[in-house]
Amino acid sequence: MAVRDEVYVAACSDYEEKRVEECIRRMIQDQGGAEVFLKKGKNVVIKPNLLMARAPEAATTTHPAVVKAVCRVFQEQGARVTIADSPGGVYNKTALSKVYRFTGMERVSQETGAFLNWDFSSRKRRFQGVKQRNFDIIAPIAQADVVISIAKMKTHMMTYFSGGVKNLYGVIPGLTKAAYHSQHPGRQDFARLLVDLCRYVQPAYTILDGVEGMDGKGPSGGRVRHGGVLFGSQNPFALDLAAMEYCGLVPERSPVHQEGGKLGLVPFESRHLTLRGDRLEPLQPPFVPAIQQSGSRFSWAPHFLRPWLERVMNPFPHITPRCVGCGDCARACPRQALHVANGKAHLDKRKCIKCYCCHEMCPIKAIDV
Repeated sequence: MAVRDEVYVAACSDYEEKRVEECIRRMIQDQGGAEVFLKKGKNVVIKPNLLMARAPEAATTTHPAVVKAVCRVFQEQGARVTIADSPGGVYNKTALSKVYRFTGMERVSQETGAFLNWDFSSRKRRFQGVKQRNFDIIAPIAQADVVISIAKMKTHMMTYFSGGVKNLYGVIPGLTKAAYHSQHPGRQDFARLLVDLCRYVQPAYTILDGVEGMDGKGPSGGRVRHGGVLFGSQNPFALDLAAMEYCGLVPERSPVHQEGGKLGLVPFESRHLTLRGDRLEPLQPPFVPAIQQSGSRFSWAPHFLRPWLERVMNPFPHITPRCVGCGDCARACPRQALHVANGKAHLDKRKCIKCYCCHEMCPIKAIDV
């Protein structure tokens, strides 16, 4: 992955379609236009954040107005555009149909002619990164000429921040994501996996939807926060650094930023970034982190001790009385630490690795931390 530390910043007060499209056009034109990205081919896959079947107003998923604008910009240059993501949970037609409908992607497809992905196969890909990886990648991403990633600006229970790099975890099919969590239970180990995955995918361009974001117990259980901004960069690590600074978050607490910095993929400090476009002051009040003390506070400890310290010191998820026993948490759990009995979910703390996938996938925010 070529390292470029330029990030484009576009002030965008709301999701009015003309306003969003104008921002996206400025952003892409700053790179030389969409045609610059199509030199490798015209099979373009847009990878939004479609974590779950929620309405755009919940700020859990990428807003359809942003996806629609990107579709139009690339279609004007003759691109064949497909919208593809593997949401949390099962990866099949029934689940994805619901996600496309709730998130507004179905409407984007109808209005632009962009294709929705219905191919649920995947491809094995080897990558030599921090260690040898054998990734399982959803077919549309594996076969794309150009990947445009459109992430959502959110805090995250496990990775501190969910932006451009974390968005690419959605190229792993369905419940295979849970298996990867199980194999990488520590925050730093999981962060290294995300770094290598990003280096493999190498999105041609990453856009961060921060018009409305989420702070607190993200990426799905937090509160909606108005950000009024869109970020864009060829370097997802640089984009995330700029966004964290804008949100008033502390980049040093992001394990993904730490690991990317060690590999020279991003400066450790935002003052080394080149910001283009609009000049914006950091948000006030700043974003509230998902967990007030991130697992990165154990960076002083030997690597082999960190997962144990995180398991001991970080809180267990808590099943609240709001639980209706739908079972989404149990299906998402990488260690089968949850089961449903008598209409309620129950947690076996002996098995829990505190990845918070259950909290992330609960559709009614019935799991607290």
